[in-house]
Amino acid sequence: MALSPIAWLAIGIVLMAVEIIMPGFIIFWFGIGAVITAALVYIGLLESEISQWFCFFISSGAFLVFWFGYLKDRVKVKTSDDALDVTLAGKKGKCIKDIIPPQIGEVELFEPFHGVTVWKAQSKELIRKDEQIVVEGADGIKLIVKKL
Repeated sequence: MALSPIAWLAIGIVLMAVEIIMPGFIIFWFGIGAVITAALVYIGLLESEISQWFCFFISSGAFLVFWFGYLKDRVKVKTSDDALDVTLAGKKGKCIKDIIPPQIGEVELFEPFHGVTVWKAQSKELIRKDEQIVVEGADGIKLIVKKL
């Protein structure tokens, strides 16, 4: 039994709404595929159940390939030092695994943050084990540090 345009539209809206709960920007494109299928069913281009499902999967797949293969890299927002999380800025500690730019090392903060004292860290300068550091900010779960 072929689905009505309203059913395809509802499926599309639900799939796009699910993207809010489960972000990853994959399910969204299946929602777009369902909306396109709804439009084509509405204007009478797709009547059989097989043609509707075929259109849904092909259009969803095409949008996925277009997004991940071409558009995603062009839309990606570049971050700068201004976008660093400064919640940990100013905390002091010591290097426990050499930080050799651009590689990631480890630092231990003198006072824990949320119960954590050992963090992955990156720096623009070479920092050797046991040298004291100060946190400039955080990039995700990695600290950006400099010598004290």
